[in-house]
Amino acid sequence: MIARERWIEVCANQALPERGFLTLDILLYGGEIAPCLVFRFKGRVFAYRNQCVHMVRRLDGEQRRIFDEAGELLRCTMHGIVYQPETGESLSTLCKGEKLTAIKVVENEGRIFMADKRVSAIIGKGTRSSCIGLRSGFPDRSPTV
Repeated sequence: MIARERWIEVCANQALPERGFLTLDILLYGGEIAPCLVFRFKGRVFAYRNQCVHMVRRLDGEQRRIFDEAGELLRCTMHGIVYQPETGESLSTLCKGEKLTAIKVVENEGRIFMADKRVSAIIGKGTRSSCIGLRSGFPDRSPTV
């Protein structure tokens, strides 16, 4: 993990409810812009590059959701590839064992931060101190913010 002074603020931790998620674009060192997914699952916050291992598509590209119907697995809305939320590992036969690219995140003093040396900035609409593109993992359970 990188030094605290290099953490990049994402949002307040209460802004990300259980199974809620936000999407944002991150600027990687080297200049590449990558879509990112930050979500809460079983009380912990996780972040991955928002790109299915099967095809170069966002997990939420077809629908405004990232979890399967049971809310226990991440699911690509394009072809249904499923992933273990805690590890990013694909459980689908087609991509078994392949993993989403994890981005290090931490919760500290009521805030969520990116703490990954590959990330140089969060870019997109809004400010770094507000959640950008926050969506509920279950559209019928939580309102879009």
